[in-house]
Amino acid sequence: MSQNLSLKVAPSSKDDYLECPFDEGHVIMRSRMTVHLVRCAPNHHGSRKVRCPFNNTHIYTISKMKIHVGTCPERAGFEKFMNQNEIAEPDELPYEKKEEIECSEDWDKEPEVGTYNPKLYCDKKFLIRNPQGNPPAVRREIRESERKRFQQHHKF
Repeated sequence: MSQNLSLKVAPSSKDDYLECPFDEGHVIMRSRMTVHLVRCAPNHHGSRKVRCPFNNTHIYTISKMKIHVGTCPERAGFEKFMNQNEIAEPDELPYEKKEEIECSEDWDKEPEVGTYNPKLYCDKKFLIRNPQGNPPAVRREIRESERKRFQQHHKF
């Protein structure tokens, strides 16, 4: 049952690693940077660094952040989102011919069949009623009336 499993690690380049903005000694894979920042930031709460409003992994000092916000590559997505209404609409919209489908049914009409009355149904079909939920005196009356009704029709 034992199998030889050989795990292969993809070759990595220098571009796959980033330096932690809080501690230069931390070199983290690009894919793990967000997780690392969540864990590393509380240890460096005294550092006066702020996060970029467009990408949470961009962390700079306040003076550098003012420059970064103007040149952040992630800003393009934000600008596109904010300016959605300014997209030019076409002059002519394609015409859609909507055909009405005639129907002979009128769901607002009253049904020709009478409504269901459970008490009347039980009276006709000789079903045994369960008197639970009623006070003892009412339960006794129901049992007696049911017994008489069944005996009159020879169903008991």
